[in-house]
Amino acid sequence: MANKGDKKNPWGSGGGKKSGGSSGGSGGGNGGWNGGDDRSGAGRSQSRPYSGGGGNMDDMFRQVQERFNGFIPGQHKPGIAVLLIALVCIWLLTGFYRVLPEEHAVILRFGEWTRTQAHSGLGYHMPWPIETVNKVNVTFERRIEIGFRGGSVPVRGTRDSGGAGVSVPSESLMVTGDENIIDINFVVLWRIADAGKYLFEIRNPEDTIKKVAESAMREVVGRTQIQRALAEARGEIEAFTRELMQEMMDDYESGVMINEVQLQAVNPPEQVVDAFDDVLRARADKDRLRNEAEAYRNRILPEARGEAERILQQAEAYKAEVVNNATGDAERFLNIYKAYAEAKDVTAKRMYLETMQEIMQRSKKFIIGGEGTGVLPYLPLDALKERPPGR
Repeated sequence: MANKGDKKNPWGSGGGKKSGGSSGGSGGGNGGWNGGDDRSGAGRSQSRPYSGGGGNMDDMFRQVQERFNGFIPGQHKPGIAVLLIALVCIWLLTGFYRVLPEEHAVILRFGEWTRTQAHSGLGYHMPWPIETVNKVNVTFERRIEIGFRGGSVPVRGTRDSGGAGVSVPSESLMVTGDENIIDINFVVLWRIADAGKYLFEIRNPEDTIKKVAESAMREVVGRTQIQRALAEARGEIEAFTRELMQEMMDDYESGVMINEVQLQAVNPPEQVVDAFDDVLRARADKDRLRNEAEAYRNRILPEARGEAERILQQAEAYKAEVVNNATGDAERFLNIYKAYAEAKDVTAKRMYLETMQEIMQRSKKFIIGGEGTGVLPYLPLDALKERPPGR
C-alpha cells in the first residue's frame, strides 16, 4: 500500500525506500507545510490516497489549516470560536450611542460626513474604525465680543481699564453715513442650527462669524447718520445687522443661527468726546424742556376747556333765569292790568295795601297813643340817621 501511494503521489520526490517512503517523499517535497512531521505525513498519505487534481487541492488546504492550528497551544477549537464570536459581538455593540435632547450627532464614515441625527434618543453606527460619531450641543448660546475683550465694556478714554475690559480700536472704529467716525462695541449671540454644516461646510466657524459681524455692522453704520446712531437708531442698527448677518451665514451654508446683536457702547472718538457730550447734554435739555412744555400744555388745556364750559353753562342758566323772570313779571303785570281795567277802585286799593305792606315790612315802626294820654311824642332822629335803611 505504501508503494502504491508513492507511485500515485505527485508531491513525493520518489526517493522513499522505507515503509514510510510516501511520507518521506511528502516530507521531502512539502516540508514547508507540515514542519517535517513524518509520522503525521505518513498517516495522511495512507488515509487519503490520490484521487485526482481536486484531491491535491483539498490536501493542500487541509495542510494549511493544520499548519495554522499548530500555532494555537492545545488546539481548543470550540473555545476559540466562542471567543472570536464574543469579541465580534462586543465590537458590534460599540456602535450604539445616545443623543441628548440638546445635541445633534454627526456620523462619519472613514472621516467623511454621511448623515446627521437631529432627534434625541438611541442611535447606531458601524463600529470604529469604519464609522465614528461627533456630538454637538445645538442649544447652547455662544457669544462673540467685537470691539472689546474681557466680558464688559471698557471705560471711555482708556484702552485698558483694569477689570472693565480691553478696547480693540481696529474692530470698534467705524465710519457713519455722514462721514464721521464712531466707536461701537457690540456682542453677537448665536447657536448651532445644523451640526453637520457647522463642522464641515466652513473652516473656523467662530472666526468666520466674527468677520461677518464686523462686515455687517460696518455696512449698517455706513448708512446711518452719527446723531441717529448715538441716540434713537440703536434698535434699528441691531435689527438690520442681525438680518444681514443671517443672510450671509445662510449663503455660506454654515448651519449657524444668529439669535441677537446687542450694542454695548456707542460713543464718538476719544478726541472729540467732550464736544459730543456737550451736544448730547444740549439735546437732552432740549428734549426735557420740550417734554415739560408738552406736559404743561396737556395739563392746562383740559382745565381751560373745562372752565370755559362751566362759564358757558352758567351764562346759559343766567340767561334762562332772566328771561323766565322777565316773562313772569310781564305776565303778572298784564294780569294786574286786566284786573285793574275790570275793577279800578278795588284794584287800586289792593295795590295800595300791597305797597304799604311791603314798605312797612322794611321800616321801623313807633306806635303812639291817641289824645289825652299826657305823653310827649319823642322821635330820636339822630339815632334813626345812624341806623342803616331797612331796619
